[in-house]
Amino acid sequence: MNNLLRLFTFGLLLGTLSSCSLAPFSTTSSGRSYGAGNVQAEVGNNNSSYHLKFGLGISKDFDAGFVMEFGVISTSAIFLKYSILNNKTGPSIATEFGYGSTESTNFYYGGLIASLAFAEEFELFANGRINSVSTDETDIEKDQFQGNIKITDYDVTYLQATAGFNIWMTKSTGLSLYSTYFAGDKIETIQDTIVGGTLLFNF
Repeated sequence: MNNLLRLFTFGLLLGTLSSCSLAPFSTTSSGRSYGAGNVQAEVGNNNSSYHLKFGLGISKDFDAGFVMEFGVISTSAIFLKYSILNNKTGPSIATEFGYGSTESTNFYYGGLIASLAFAEEFELFANGRINSVSTDETDIEKDQFQGNIKITDYDVTYLQATAGFNIWMTKSTGLSLYSTYFAGDKIETIQDTIVGGTLLFNF
């Protein structure tokens, strides 16, 4: 457990020191908590960006971790998640908060995740998130598409809505597939929705 805590602390530090441009495109795919002492790692792709995500169950209902993304953008964030309703099967609901910052950029996001597990191996989910970003030209160019999304101002607030499903092939290995929709006054998209996927690993 001590090694897990050291790895978790290192990940938080690394994530905080990494560059930021926009809020992460990767999604939170379950209202269920990881569970106290459990670890989940993710590797995926969304909006032409790859992401690495690491989370630790701090308590029965509370998770924390970090996410890093690279590709069309480079960004990182620490995140917190609290499961209000937390069931292995049936419905689960959680809230989430994320934050990232550099000298020229800071962002935060907050959202709600609802999921429905028909069995421990199959789960549907929906994640609605509000992202607020303050950045400048040193981290991202406005009026230029970054994958599917373009910002038209350096201070933007926008909605990110995701829906999809999780399939667990084994107790420790799963796959999440989803589509994501962005909307906001100071952003533009090429397509209404984009498709993403993530490999899930539990330890």
